[in-house]
Amino acid sequence: MKQTIKYTAFLFSIFFATSLSAQNKHFFTFNPVFTIEKEFLPELLVGADAEANYCNAANSKDVSIKPFIEYAPINHLIVAADYRVKYEVEDGESAWQGRLGVSTTGEYYFNNLLLDCRLKYTLYTDDYDEDTKDQNFRTRFQVQYGINSIGLTPYVSYEWFYNIPRRLVDRDRWSFGVDKKISNRSSIGFEYQLEKYFNNEDPLENDIAEHVFSIAYTFEL
Repeated sequence: MKQTIKYTAFLFSIFFATSLSAQNKHFFTFNPVFTIEKEFLPELLVGADAEANYCNAANSKDVSIKPFIEYAPINHLIVAADYRVKYEVEDGESAWQGRLGVSTTGEYYFNNLLLDCRLKYTLYTDDYDEDTKDQNFRTRFQVQYGINSIGLTPYVSYEWFYNIPRRLVDRDRWSFGVDKKISNRSSIGFEYQLEKYFNNEDPLENDIAEHVFSIAYTFEL
């Protein structure tokens, strides 16, 4: 186990250093998240996320709340919907933003190993470019492994964003994290996320990397 942790830390260090050197512009964001959820049936989960983002970019911060619902109609399949309301401030200007998301996730367990693939559609309810609404089709692959003896679950995922109005992939995201069960009803998680923006309409804004460091607390009612 110690050797595995050492190799993982070494590979992560190489990945992080490579990501810093490969991009032209970098932003660093701290992201605290609080989640409360309730399982009404074995196949039905309802909850809400509250989170904030503090970015090193000048005067850039936001807070948001996102109620969600997940339903598993059959084994290995989850359908979900959420609606996020966000208040953001950037360069002294503030705005409200809404985002609707619907998704389908297929998952497969092999002992303590979980493999899943999520397909998600997101629609922003405010206008970005006159009458064009920002829409994305997102594909995410995730692998996680539960270490039951210590209540620890490390995971890694990769996701890309297909911009529907522009008909191209303009963003992708790597996530590395670990969740720790601290009681029967609560857990805490830590995550590093590298989100890269490319194929931007403004060529001066190409090759942007956002490094997000998250701490998340989840409470089950």
